[in-house]
Amino acid sequence: MSYRIFYHHGPELGLATQVAKGALDIEENAITIKSGGDSYPIAFHDIQDVQLIRLHKIGRVIRLKHNKGTHFVSVIRFMIGQFALINFLATGRVFDRIQSAVLSKNNPA
Repeated sequence: MSYRIFYHHGPELGLATQVAKGALDIEENAITIKSGGDSYPIAFHDIQDVQLIRLHKIGRVIRLKHNKGTHFVSVIRFMIGQFALINFLATGRVFDRIQSAVLSKNNPA
């Protein structure tokens, strides 16, 4: 499934942080962030921590810590420049899917 997102690759996210618009694809073994012609796959077994945080009480953001750094991701309804309207419920659903996939990959039964 594919979601329209904004994302940031870096250690922290604030109101002044420049974010990029893209798409997030959730596959069987990884997620892929696509923006322009570039794609950035992150395997579930490489994700060390996934958290759902509130960004200044205006929306939900997923923080993915993995072996190549930290990504912040949020599902959007629309984005104009650096202004984005976050899809609160869809961001929560994406977090749940990623978290359950990471837990199952890191703790095989």
